[in-house]
Amino acid sequence: MSQDLRRKLILSLVGALILYIILALWSDWQEVQSALRSFPWQWLPLIVGLALINYVVRIFRWHWWLGLVGVTISRWDSTRIFGVGSLMVMTPGKVGELLKAYMVKNVTGTPMSVTAPIIVTERIIDGIAMLILASIGLIAFPEPRAQLVAVALLAAFAAGIVVIQIRPLALRALAFAHRIPFVRKFSDQLYAIYESSYSLFRPSPLLIALSLGIIAWGTSGLAFGVVLVGFGAPMTWETFFMAVFIFNISTVIGAVVALPGGLGGFEGSAVFWVVRLFGMSTATATASALMIRFCTLWLNVAIGFVSFLLWHDLLAGAENVDRKSALALEPPSQPTVD
Repeated sequence: MSQDLRRKLILSLVGALILYIILALWSDWQEVQSALRSFPWQWLPLIVGLALINYVVRIFRWHWWLGLVGVTISRWDSTRIFGVGSLMVMTPGKVGELLKAYMVKNVTGTPMSVTAPIIVTERIIDGIAMLILASIGLIAFPEPRAQLVAVALLAAFAAGIVVIQIRPLALRALAFAHRIPFVRKFSDQLYAIYESSYSLFRPSPLLIALSLGIIAWGTSGLAFGVVLVGFGAPMTWETFFMAVFIFNISTVIGAVVALPGGLGGFEGSAVFWVVRLFGMSTATATASALMIRFCTLWLNVAIGFVSFLLWHDLLAGAENVDRKSALALEPPSQPTVD
């Protein structure tokens, strides 16, 4: 691992620790401790189990996507790569996850320009899935303005996907880009990225990927529901609907903030909504947010850290890789416009 990436990860972890200390002090640490002591800890395996479903589903989807763009790789190797990539969630904006494309190249020789779109697609599909789940969650607590924002974002995502699927239009736009001097040197790689994106966003693969995303992030929302019930929320369908809404809208907000792991954005949003919708104290809401984060984000980071210790050889040479590398490796020939 490069010194720059290691430094970013360390700074992210230190930042997370400082953030959680600030949250605890703001909420009154003694009250947070009291809330945590009253939690039924025998429920923890259920919460972790639901969180792990998210992880397993996304591993399955990752392997399936690799096959979809023509990568021949064993399920074991794709799982190892996904595991090491989990540590990169703590890089700003998750840009370090592009190293998954580099690790695939190390194992299979596939150019990064072919597989990098999978990482982008994963972010887009998960964003759509979370917005859908958040909208479903709003059934329990209608918020017209929030629903309007969710519909607008979904419409924007849908418009982008439609443009990608109108192949003649997209290819003409790429052909035009090829004539622009400062874009020309990247045009072959843009074609490769478009070809992968076209395959990934075709209607059938899109529906499958989106369904898997809804399952993955829906189970994490249910895990948060169990956490909230443990802290005193009523065990009703409304509680779980609202938990799905809170978890997913907070994750989206964390992604928009673009800090490592969505730090601050998720926690602040989750505490706000738990206090507003369930009438819990700030300390109890903080305890619930911290618990679900340790069972989702930090479990993910722990898996990534162990994976890195076991298979750090997958990142051999990664110190020479940056985001531009995804657009500068072994381009395929350009397709023609029909």
